[in-house]
Amino acid sequence: MTEERTLILVKPDGVNQGHIGEVITRLERKGYQIEALKVTQATDAQLRQHYIDKVDKPFFPEIESYMHEGPIVALVASGTNVISVFRRMAGQTNPSQAAFGTIRGDFGRDWPDGLIRNVVHSSDSVESAEREIKIWFAELK
Repeated sequence: MTEERTLILVKPDGVNQGHIGEVITRLERKGYQIEALKVTQATDAQLRQHYIDKVDKPFFPEIESYMHEGPIVALVASGTNVISVFRRMAGQTNPSQAAFGTIRGDFGRDWPDGLIRNVVHSSDSVESAEREIKIWFAELK
């Protein structure tokens, strides 16, 4: 069991629909620590760095558009196995397929424009987490 950090983003739909507190509450109920938190607007540079593996994909403009729909809440959480546990708490990427009881299953839904708006992002590995934390929290060491 290892202590680790993860980046969690409450995406524009999660912020707009008032789910920031619920995401934080679920983290705290599991006993994880919040090391940093801020409300921010995603820049093009941040999105291109964050989604570096998707920049050349035909759907990247949709991701950019979605992430510019409003403010996001970026946070760094830490604790034993926080990465894998929060990913289970978040649920499957597509909210219509996410299990009820998960963040995406409880708060995500399909939208008329067909874009996937899935409430939260969470890092998928220790390496990704450390890379992503530097993008959103350059001030952290």
